[in-house]
Amino acid sequence: MRAWLGLVVLFCALGTPALGVTVERVPRPAAGSWTVDLTPSHVLTPEVRAEVDEMARSLNDRGLGQLMVVMVDTTSPQRSREFAMELFNRWGIGHPGRDDGALLFIAYADRKAEIILGDGVDEPDDQVASDVVMAQEIVPAFKRGDPNDAVRGGAQGLKELIENSRLNNPVADAPSAASDDVELTDWDREAFLSTPHMQVITPEESSSSPNVGLFAGAAGVLGAAGFAGSAWLRRRPRKCRTCGTTRMRLSEAEDDAHLDPGQRHEEKLGSVDYDVWWCAPCEDAAVERYGRFFSRFKRCKKCGYVTGKQTSRTLRSATYDHGGEVMVTVRCGHCDHVSSSRHSTPRRTRSSSSSSSSSSRSSSSGGGRSSGGGSSGSW
Repeated sequence: MRAWLGLVVLFCALGTPALGVTVERVPRPAAGSWTVDLTPSHVLTPEVRAEVDEMARSLNDRGLGQLMVVMVDTTSPQRSREFAMELFNRWGIGHPGRDDGALLFIAYADRKAEIILGDGVDEPDDQVASDVVMAQEIVPAFKRGDPNDAVRGGAQGLKELIENSRLNNPVADAPSAASDDVELTDWDREAFLSTPHMQVITPEESSSSPNVGLFAGAAGVLGAAGFAGSAWLRRRPRKCRTCGTTRMRLSEAEDDAHLDPGQRHEEKLGSVDYDVWWCAPCEDAAVERYGRFFSRFKRCKKCGYVTGKQTSRTLRSATYDHGGEVMVTVRCGHCDHVSSSRHSTPRRTRSSSSSSSSSSRSSSSGGGRSSGGGSSGSW
């Protein structure tokens, strides 16, 4: 009898799914912090939390928006999307009247990631940028087992989304979500053409010759459909201009033999992805370059590869009366070149509905709303 009862207890213990934290039980970040990590092992390192806090603090101090990162173990039985949106609106992420908040929410054990955008930064361009951050920064990093890189890259992407939003660029059209590193045609071809049996081509130079201009215009109108079109352009067959044979797209493992050390370093960092199309009769490799959106790596001024890691040091802190100054340093991981430059930062701004003391009391001052815009991902 006792053995039977023991088996029942064991079955119930193993068969009952783990229940997650409730929205009400998620604590607001401590003053000066914009991150919450409730995972049992505290997945986020202190270094990454500090980086995210600095990004969020910069946005908030300039009055551009608010950025929060929350990581829990599981939201079971509630769906992660519903949980994240309820949390966003419960905290009121964003400044009152602007709705300029963004939440990066991770349910780590559930393998789910959510981006929730405030209504003020939820226009079509913002939505497309959110999808890019999720697809190119967050999910890939989680798939390769690097949750800290996923959060760091996701936070950086959302910071740039808010900065580039139409809300914060009301006079001129908002800048493109694509950074300077995103280019298919404006690449230094000589660096590649100097390598034997290698040429750099663009999708426009490949076979089938559809009306790319018309396609790109339609993609711009359709927003997210543009990314589907880009994927089609990237993968459609190419023909060798010399012999007319259809080229074969090499795998990631095979294409390294046709990339130079700098290109391989870019792929390792994830700042650039290369496709190599091989023509067997001509023994010719055609290389296509695809820069990542929102890459946190910078182009090196010496070698030209997107392998520079940027750091900044405050020389003079901004106040409500005057701007500040920072020293920005870019160290290249490929050629070890180091470049430094000074940049001015704008003075701090006060919210129209709150004093400076209110922001010091709590990172999440409240007032922002979301109707559910953003992106979802899983790995």
